[in-house]
Amino acid sequence: MCQYLIKIKERLDPLKQFAEQTLFPIVLLALRFAVAYPFFKSGRLKLGYVLNDQLDSLYFLFEDYKVPLLPTHVAAWMGMCGELGLSTLLALGLFGRFGALGLIVMSGVIFNTDGNPMAVYWALICAVIAVTGPGKWSLDALIWCKKTKETPHEA
Repeated sequence: MCQYLIKIKERLDPLKQFAEQTLFPIVLLALRFAVAYPFFKSGRLKLGYVLNDQLDSLYFLFEDYKVPLLPTHVAAWMGMCGELGLSTLLALGLFGRFGALGLIVMSGVIFNTDGNPMAVYWALICAVIAVTGPGKWSLDALIWCKKTKETPHEA
């Protein structure tokens, strides 16, 4: 019985390696884009208000939500900058864990102020990225790959 399981495992090993080396990075990339897109889109809308001198519209959005512990003006600017900055970091995979952790906080604020059920899913996806990293198709992987290649020569 045990030998049958060993044979099955040996036959499945190439599939496991393919999934880990090829499919998982694709999934992480798709997850990063799936979360970054709605945040970036929302931040871009708010930036449009700023660029068109419609700050009242920007502040009005945040007056309804009543973000705890922050004045409306501060919450509006922090929200817009966080949506644009953190989503860009996450999409590029540059400081990906930092971007994911920041968007977890933003998702918590969104869920508590707006009740948007998608915020829970965004937070869960970001939690996966915060734990596993942004994957090998990210700027983090590209940067750290070069750093680790230089490190053995220095030691």
